[in-house]
Amino acid sequence: NQKFKSEMTEVIKPKSRCIGIDLAPVITSKDAIATTVWKEQPRTLRADALTISPGDVTEDEIYSHENDIAEDYDAIGTGRNASGSFIGMSADQLKDLVGGAVEGTGDAAMFLKTGKINILNTAIRFRLKDGSAIILPNARGYVDIDLNLGATDGRFKCPFKLQSLAQADFDCDLIWVKKYSTGGGE
Repeated sequence: NQKFKSEMTEVIKPKSRCIGIDLAPVITSKDAIATTVWKEQPRTLRADALTISPGDVTEDEIYSHENDIAEDYDAIGTGRNASGSFIGMSADQLKDLVGGAVEGTGDAAMFLKTGKINILNTAIRFRLKDGSAIILPNARGYVDIDLNLGATDGRFKCPFKLQSLAQADFDCDLIWVKKYSTGGGE
């Protein structure tokens, strides 16, 4: 009995806790990961799930009249979705994330939200408490404003939803990095 050993013997911890999210231009190669310049984003709302989940897989089974089990099987994936909600953002961060304009300063400052959805095309990195990170190298989606102005449970949050996309020359939709860099490409 010969045991097979993978190139990466690291065990990915089953419990992961996000300590921050960063955005960067789309990552188009494995070599670009180390030099990517990330921009830290607002905090995330703990009451809302912060998830990276696979899309629905379309399964296709072919059956014959002669057999009760499938003769053939195929599955087609649909990429990954990242979702959550930002909180505690500045007016400038709102402008960058949801689109719009910031005018004035001090007590006269205003954020003017455009009536259009601002489509982001970005790499997104989830920094985890254990020092590792999960990266979607090419994601497209949006951030919106969700207001609950209740007296005791009022929230000003900005939910986001990003869909991972394929790239012609970099066949990768999720990257796990054991230790993310806080220097150099940051």
